[in-house]
Amino acid sequence: MIEKIKEDTSLKEIMETHERLEKALRKYGFDTCCAKMESLKDACEKKGLDVEKVLEDLNRVVEEINEEERIIKEIESQFL
Repeated sequence: MIEKIKEDTSLKEIMETHERLEKALRKYGFDTCCAKMESLKDACEKKGLDVEKVLEDLNRVVEEINEEERIIKEIESQFL
């Protein structure tokens, strides 16, 4: 289960959590090469983005991933 993303989570941590989160970051145009150690809050401020909106979007992805993993585990448990 993936934990919710917070303002102080680094871009690197978010990217390494799941490929779908990396894609979501790229959608906002974050520098995922050189600024990986930057916090989400700092990265949003530099781009003039609302950190709360970005957090909401990223955490929606987290919820989707967690739900998919829960369903997979439930299905697997029926066959084991």
